Amino acid sequence: MSDESSRVPHRAVLDRAVTWVCAAHDATGQQGVSAGYDLRCGWQPPYPETSGYLIPTLLRAAEALDRPELADRAALVGDWLLGLQRADGSFPGGMGVDGSPVAFDTGQILLGLLALWHDTRRAPVLDAAVRAGAWLLAAQQPSGTWLSHFDAPNTYSSRITWALAELWRVTAEPGLLAAVGRSLDWLSSQVRPDGWIDGMAFSPGHPQWTHTIGYTLRGMLRTADLVGAELPEPAGRCADAAVRCATGLAALRTNLDPLLPGEIGPGFTPRAEYACLTGDAQLVTVWLDVARRTGDVGMRARCDSVLDRLAQLQVQQPIEPATVGAIAGSWPLTGGFEPLTFPNWAVKFLADAVLDRTTR
Repeated sequence: MSDESSRVPHRAVLDRAVTWVCAAHDATGQQGVSAGYDLRCGWQPPYPETSGYLIPTLLRAAEALDRPELADRAALVGDWLLGLQRADGSFPGGMGVDGSPVAFDTGQILLGLLALWHDTRRAPVLDAAVRAGAWLLAAQQPSGTWLSHFDAPNTYSSRITWALAELWRVTAEPGLLAAVGRSLDWLSSQVRPDGWIDGMAFSPGHPQWTHTIGYTLRGMLRTADLVGAELPEPAGRCADAAVRCATGLAALRTNLDPLLPGEIGPGFTPRAEYACLTGDAQLVTVWLDVARRTGDVGMRARCDSVLDRLAQLQVQQPIEPATVGAIAGSWPLTGGFEPLTFPNWAVKFLADAVLDRTTR
């Protein structure tokens, strides 16, 4: 645990983080949220996927900080996304607005649209969510997978499964629950005896960043909670697998401690000497969830240590004003995940970690 004198107040971390998100939104003329700030070339184009899953973060922060203007921002982002939706229900993938549809990106936007609908009850938002869900259903493979990003099946697409489970909770559409069940069955088949989960990378040739590992575990846990009563066996298997994998990760200790190596391989083997700060923030949320399920006080303490370190690494000094409130993709800055860049999703997951830590 970090020394109390070195701790940064959580409210200040959250306030700086969402203020930076507002700056990233303004940098595009409020046409979505900029993907991030690159020290080599400045503000990046808007990113539909991450703009989408920033919506629930902005809504939660609006309430936690008593900053209603953040909810207004969330609505503006939602309106921008509605204007990007294609006739088939999908959304552009990647940065900018001209990319081909990507299943994962559409799933993350679906999560944002559902959060916005719960907050506003606007019919066009729910209609867009339903159409996005229909496109994702059609894109699911018979195996229960999605071929996202590099046309390879992957377990981090559990976040698509999560999005469909959230949509099913709203619509009670049987086809959505069936698709969730197929995905849970396939996810369960990827678990190794030691608790490692295969497929937690963009493709077999890509590193397994803690970022995509965090995606995998969070999606499995949330989906299991949403459909556990209806699909108890596959949901239970996935929740248990995610808990085992998260526990194995928490046991890792390297010279980056309390942060994790940015890349980790089968057998929970460290494969990098840099930290992927996005993944560390995501794993705080995962570990908090696991600690709630298991009563593991040591894991909760690990969360505090990681969050304290992330708070220390959040930019506070205006050496480059555009980065104040952000955190880098990697530590050190030249590491292998988004080098020399402050991605909006790193800030999103830092804010989520603070919000979860203060409510659990």
